[in-house]
Amino acid sequence: MKKLLILLFIATSVSAQVELKANIPALAVGIPNIGIEFQVGEHTSIQLDVLGSFWDTVDGAPLHINQTFLEYRFYSGPNISEWFVGAHLGYGMFTFQKPNNLVVHPRYTNSEDADGVYKSGRSVFHGLTFGYKKLLNKRISLELFIGAGYTMSHYKGYNGLERVDITNAEEYKPFNGSGEVLIYRGGLMFIYKIFPYKKKNSSK
Repeated sequence: MKKLLILLFIATSVSAQVELKANIPALAVGIPNIGIEFQVGEHTSIQLDVLGSFWDTVDGAPLHINQTFLEYRFYSGPNISEWFVGAHLGYGMFTFQKPNNLVVHPRYTNSEDADGVYKSGRSVFHGLTFGYKKLLNKRISLELFIGAGYTMSHYKGYNGLERVDITNAEEYKPFNGSGEVLIYRGGLMFIYKIFPYKKKNSSK
């Protein structure tokens, strides 16, 4: 945590621009996804964003998710605008039915969870985000984005409160593990710019 705070302090020291973000589609379905982006150059930025879902039941199973991502971005336009690509690292915890329709590789043919069956564990993410940011005025922007990458998860399987991934009647299996290329982030961000970017003047 100290290293993260130091990194964010450096970002704000290099540039005065700060943008606050909220994912409109995620908020519409009761899953807050907010972020903060610091511009560190004419075309580059550092972003920290978090997501949380607190639904106790969706289609008969819980949907509890929390994710945190730290991302470095490069934009094609000035003042971190237009097309961009970002490299990120993330960590999350979950209790939900596995979203197999978002798995890019490997594609499993028989891994759909039965009704009431869900998984609970934690994941580490590393991948890329692609998107486009449109500046509407001096303060307001919109950003369309999608992110994917390699996800390593460790989890246990449940049906209600009963463990279902067991080796025999008396012994539970250790955490299961899986590694997949997965689409795990995306949406439309509403952005409010707190401070405009001030390019340093190198001339004497």
